[in-house]
This record gives sequence, C-alpha cells and structure tokens, in this order.
Amino acid sequence: MDKTDQNVNRTERTVESVLRVASMALSIASLVIMIKNSIANDFGSVSYSTLGAFKYLVTANGVCAAYSVLSAIFVIAIPCPISKPRLWTLFLLDQVVTYVVLAAGAVSAETVYLAYKGNLNITWSSACDYYGIFCHKALVSVILTFLVSVLYVSLSFISSYRLFSRFEAPKH
Repeated sequence: MDKTDQNVNRTERTVESVLRVASMALSIASLVIMIKNSIANDFGSVSYSTLGAFKYLVTANGVCAAYSVLSAIFVIAIPCPISKPRLWTLFLLDQVVTYVVLAAGAVSAETVYLAYKGNLNITWSSACDYYGIFCHKALVSVILTFLVSVLYVSLSFISSYRLFSRFEAPKH
C-alpha cells in the first residue's frame, strides 16, 4: 500500500469514525429528550410511553446509539485487515440501522404533525394547543432522529463504496 492509499484509508476511517460518534451523540440526545418528555395539566397527562410511535422512536434511537458505539469500536479500535465478511457485516448492519431510524423518524413525524394540526375530517383537534411544551420537545427529538438518519445514509454510502469498490457483488 503506497502513501496515497494510506492517507485515503486514514481519511476514510476518520470520516467514518466522526459520523459514527456524531450519530451516537444525536441518538442519545433524541432518546433523552423524548424519555424526559412528559406533561400533566387540567386536560390530562401525556408522555412518550403513552404513544406507540414515540416508544418506537426511543427504542430505535437506543439501538442506533448502541450500534454506533460498537461499530465505532470495531472500526477504530480493532485494526484488522479489510476482509469481505467484515465489510459485508458493516454494510448490512448500516443498512438495517438506517432504515430502522428512518422509519422511527417518519412514524414519529406523522404523530407530531397530527398533534400540531389535528385532523378536522374526523374531528381531532390539535393536541399541542393543550400540551405545547410536550409537542415542542417531541419535534426536537424527531428532528434529531432525522439528522441521525442523514448521518446513517452517509455511513451506508461509505460502507457500500468500501465494499463494492474492493469486491465484486455476489453472483446469483
């Protein structure tokens, strides 16, 4: 391996490491905001655990944070030769985490939208009129989750590039 390949490999690993650590931090931030998000007033109480979409969001962010830590350790701290099974494993797990977090963000975004706008066709009023701070915190958590999705899409591009630039795709 010549010096240029080493620099590209080092740069590639640095970018990947930063993306994994950043996604871990954002996942944890989103998870903590949502877990601490509850409110009680004259109209009742609401917390993340009363809405299935938000429970899924918390779970997905927890899984993403754990995977981000483990994969960062795997990529950074365990320097071993690049092998086909290792690259396939990272590629597949990056894909799974990307879609899990994206799905959690999408279903939670729909829930937040309905909380803000209601649905007049079936006479649902806006819940955020009564639970404003809960809605604002939920929105922040959803935005952070979508940022994690963007980071994981980037990681998926990196892992797919790394895999398919070094090895051929599987034959049928």
